[in-house]
Amino acid sequence: MKYTRFKSGNNINWGEIIGNEIVELSDNYINPDSSKTNTSHSLSDVELISPVTPGKVVAIGLNYKSHLGDKPAPAVPEPFYKLPDTIIGPGENIVIPKEAIAEKVKMQPEAELCLVMGKGGKRISQSDALSHVFGYTCGNDVSARDWQQNDLQWWRAKSCDTFTVLGPWVETDFDPGEAQIQCRINDEVVQNQNISDLLHGVPRIIEFVSSLITLNPGDVIMTGTPGVPKDMFSGDTVEVEIEGLGILSNPVINE
Repeated sequence: MKYTRFKSGNNINWGEIIGNEIVELSDNYINPDSSKTNTSHSLSDVELISPVTPGKVVAIGLNYKSHLGDKPAPAVPEPFYKLPDTIIGPGENIVIPKEAIAEKVKMQPEAELCLVMGKGGKRISQSDALSHVFGYTCGNDVSARDWQQNDLQWWRAKSCDTFTVLGPWVETDFDPGEAQIQCRINDEVVQNQNISDLLHGVPRIIEFVSSLITLNPGDVIMTGTPGVPKDMFSGDTVEVEIEGLGILSNPVINE
């Protein structure tokens, strides 16, 4: 099943996508008491926005063999945080900050499989991890490379406004062990890898992260990016596609 958030007129609602229609829900789909209402819309008549409103976003670095280059493989998942209020959804502008333009900072997209927690927990075992996942979505971990390499922390390299892109919906029927993931810039394929290339798979990531922090319903984990991303510029269109999850497309503009 596919779930998302959408705008209809001046209203923002939660919805379940069924065919070419979206049925309004009474509340966030994460809420077990949420139910379908009697109101539905044609998908063509609404604007899909970020399908999640997480309390926190945990991203995992250096988690694909093809992304490591000459770096040693990390023995454990390497998490960092991205701020929830930097999230945008499908079709929204990725904005390159004025400071990055002035400093000629390299800007790159990162295609990522993202998971949405359905049940919270602390010290979740690998054997039980997938039962805590509500569903999966596409993500783009926008990265300012020079700041990432030269700053003491990654806060501005990874968490400027619009640098966390999620959507277009959350799919509950998905196998996180094997699917093709692509990033395209202006229709040119710049990342293309199978999720099976992950160093630390979804169960291990959940186990490791939840051993130290409590994961809550609706929290998002971004699992890492494959290959070697390419530079993006104002005027480009970036697409992240994951087999079985859809296409997340966003234009890039300068502030």
